[in-house]
Amino acid sequence: MEEAIKILEHNEVVLMKKIKGLKDGKPKYAASEKLRELRDAINILRAHNEMDVYMSENEDAILIEQFTQHPPQAKA
Repeated sequence: MEEAIKILEHNEVVLMKKIKGLKDGKPKYAASEKLRELRDAINILRAHNEMDVYMSENEDAILIEQFTQHPPQAKA
């Protein structure tokens, strides 16, 4: 996932440089919209990475808590 974030961050830098060189108008606004989408994607991937780390570190504790709150019931 880190590789995808690095690629998106590189694309963000390239797009920011492109936007700086553009004059106001539709092309600049379209590029700005793409930049917002890139930043949203980067933030989503970072949040996903953080959640994966949290889940892997606390998986046992989460399972124990779930089973103590909702113990499995045998079906006859």
